Amino acid sequence: MKLKKLIAALAVLMLTLTMFAGCGETGGGGGKDDEYGTVVIQNGDRTVTFTKMPTGVLCANLYSAENMVMMGLGQYIVGKNVHTNPADVPLPELEEYFKDIPEIERSNENAVSSGCDLLIGQVSAFKDTAWGTYEQLEAEGIQCLTITGTIVPDETVEDIYTDIRNLGKIFKCEDKAEELIAQMKSEIASTQEIVKGVKDEDKPRVFVFDMFKEDTIYTTAAGLESNLIELAGGINTTRKMEDSRWFYCSVETLVAANPDIIIINDYGSQSVEEKINYIKSNEACNMIPAVVNDRFLVIPLVSVMQDIRAPRACRTMAEYFFPELFQ
Repeated sequence: MKLKKLIAALAVLMLTLTMFAGCGETGGGGGKDDEYGTVVIQNGDRTVTFTKMPTGVLCANLYSAENMVMMGLGQYIVGKNVHTNPADVPLPELEEYFKDIPEIERSNENAVSSGCDLLIGQVSAFKDTAWGTYEQLEAEGIQCLTITGTIVPDETVEDIYTDIRNLGKIFKCEDKAEELIAQMKSEIASTQEIVKGVKDEDKPRVFVFDMFKEDTIYTTAAGLESNLIELAGGINTTRKMEDSRWFYCSVETLVAANPDIIIINDYGSQSVEEKINYIKSNEACNMIPAVVNDRFLVIPLVSVMQDIRAPRACRTMAEYFFPELFQ
């Protein structure tokens, strides 16, 4: 068990060192404007055209910043959003690369004053109440790139690969993008190889507890977290229960789901302890297998968002679902 984890940790470290030495020294940042050519990115319904390499990137969330840093493009980041939760911090191996990146409060004025010429963020970032609308930012000389997973109906890890490929095209380091994608695919495949023999009837039933509001629970019917649960060999009990990706449900829905495991998303103003206590203090939940057996898996929400953490989150889930397979 310890040897397997050591080998996996060394593989991640080698990948990290390779990526940091990649784009920044070769394709990324190299070349004059007249050598750049034209790069066209299809970004949902929008077409974003680059005729020169961006010189300053404002990352509207941690996820896009981590993708940039892992590709050796950290020197282009002029700022990232201010983190609001202790769990919303860079991966330990990336902390050194984030210490000099300014944290910027969300506003259009701050986007402009940052000096960025490219803003990367979730679709919610591009509102007049956030960093500014697409039209507003583009009029101010800032191009906009939306994270793919937030503009598709049902996000999967494939959408993360799309974002990485887009960065590779924009910063002229496609080879490094493909290296990172290949490593991510390999890590997920390694996890799936271990759990592939689990029969459908033996797969754990999982409920995602994101947050609560009075008598309702926020959970997920689609998207990356659901995809990762399935890749790890579990079953999301609220999969496709609603048309929206996230939705509020009643406590009765949780009881009816009767999950073997409850995933607690760690983020926001509600602590993990408050979320677990909300469940345990409700008598209706007392007979749920996850509660009876105290099977709560805490996952930092940032780990199941749109970035390079996906394979690690998948592995964490699988190890919790099937500890006997990872001994």
